[in-house]
Amino acid sequence: MFKLLILLPAIALMMGCAISIQSIKNPVADSIAEPTATEVRNAWFEALDRANPDLHDSLLVALHLSRQTGGEVFVRRLEIEGAKSLPQRYRVSAERGGGDNVVGVNYATREFLFDHYLPADGPSMQDIRTHLQNAASIRRIKRDLEIFGDQ
Repeated sequence: MFKLLILLPAIALMMGCAISIQSIKNPVADSIAEPTATEVRNAWFEALDRANPDLHDSLLVALHLSRQTGGEVFVRRLEIEGAKSLPQRYRVSAERGGGDNVVGVNYATREFLFDHYLPADGPSMQDIRTHLQNAASIRRIKRDLEIFGDQ
């Protein structure tokens, strides 16, 4: 009988803990929407314009040429003899390069093909995707908490 008196409150406590743990709801985890490919691409292009304007401008030229030709166009890194670091100078070519090929673009499919894209060239699309996901999560949390006027 004594064991039963100790066992019943322990079972009730465990059931209460299990119910309360399951009932806690994370408002952010349920509704985290993945940014669309277009949103990521547009945000990446804007970030690239700030980080590496030469590559951004070369990509614009490559996209224009790709639209005109209907095929892939490549942005290649200019290599300067004797340079100690990779320069941020680029040229546009219809021919795929070797190790100097940075990005290939295809206007028809809206593809950016990263061949030898380096962190020195600018932010990666994955960095931008993560940034967009984090910003959306923060907005949802602020909306849920009704703070900072974000409703």
